[in-house]
Amino acid sequence: MTSPAAAVSASQAAAAPAPARPAAAKATPAPQEKEPYPGAERRAKPRVHPGLEIHPMGVGEILDRSFRLLRKHFMLFFIILMIPQGTFFLANKGMQVYAQGGVQQGTSPGMVVGYAVAVLFAVVIMMVLQFWAQGALIYAVSETYLGHETSIGRSYGAMRSRLGRLLGTMFLMGFLIMLVPGLLGIVSAIAVPIITRMGLGGSTTGILMVALMLIGIVWFFHLLLNWLLVDKVVVLEGEGWRSALRRSKELMNTRTEPGFWKRPKNKAGLILFLGFLIGIGIHLLFQTPGLIMHWLMPSSTMGLTIQQILNVVATSLATVFTAIAMILYYYDIRLRSEGFDLKMMAKHL
Repeated sequence: MTSPAAAVSASQAAAAPAPARPAAAKATPAPQEKEPYPGAERRAKPRVHPGLEIHPMGVGEILDRSFRLLRKHFMLFFIILMIPQGTFFLANKGMQVYAQGGVQQGTSPGMVVGYAVAVLFAVVIMMVLQFWAQGALIYAVSETYLGHETSIGRSYGAMRSRLGRLLGTMFLMGFLIMLVPGLLGIVSAIAVPIITRMGLGGSTTGILMVALMLIGIVWFFHLLLNWLLVDKVVVLEGEGWRSALRRSKELMNTRTEPGFWKRPKNKAGLILFLGFLIGIGIHLLFQTPGLIMHWLMPSSTMGLTIQQILNVVATSLATVFTAIAMILYYYDIRLRSEGFDLKMMAKHL
């Protein structure tokens, strides 16, 4: 038994509030935690395979991981992009056969109109297929990178609800990118005759043309680099139209690392340039057998057809590799600026 005094002191100790934590012990939120990204994140579902380790990467590691992903899931990525490329190749061959038949039988106004309508319809279908395959490839690469399973049908099926948004956003992006160069072309077409009539000489016209050309090139690449991640934002975050353009610009202008070549735009430009060089190597590798066959059999259409098929395969491979590298680059920016790896870890705790 305890004394009454001991019982009173014990109850007072129990009722006393806990001492406040010192100010130094309170965690200070990081800058990205004060205003977290409000958009939709990747859905929280368990991994079925380890995928690749998620951490910030340099340019060399991004290219290395792109090779690893392409080698591990080669048929998945290659067939996704070969569907529009193969369709375009077959449609082009069909158009050539149709045009040759029309020339042999004699053309008529009705045949010319029908051919023009068929070409326009084929161009629209090919653009839709190309953007659909682009979105499906982004989805497939993201799933395999994050450790989820997917397939060709599932990747294309995941884009059905976002295909219209992707098409509209990409057309808006293309229109805005070409708007200023188009306006500068109109200005030059109006200004050059006026300068010529005023007798200012050819040097003034040349200086004006060079200045307008430089302005157009700078504007084109400025917007292109700002909106380089628009398709990834639409497919992986569910944004669209102007919000997708703003989101891509926000990511591309984030200062994540010190150093000139580590700035997002410079890093992206370096990745694209190296991907371009690798694509040239792939084209040379695949075009050599076709060129040799065409040189040995110049009058045969078989050598030309094989060369065209190899060209399609090389284009698909080069495009797939560069696309994978840019998708991993998108995740690298999010890892550095928003702690995407911590968010993915927190979902599975």
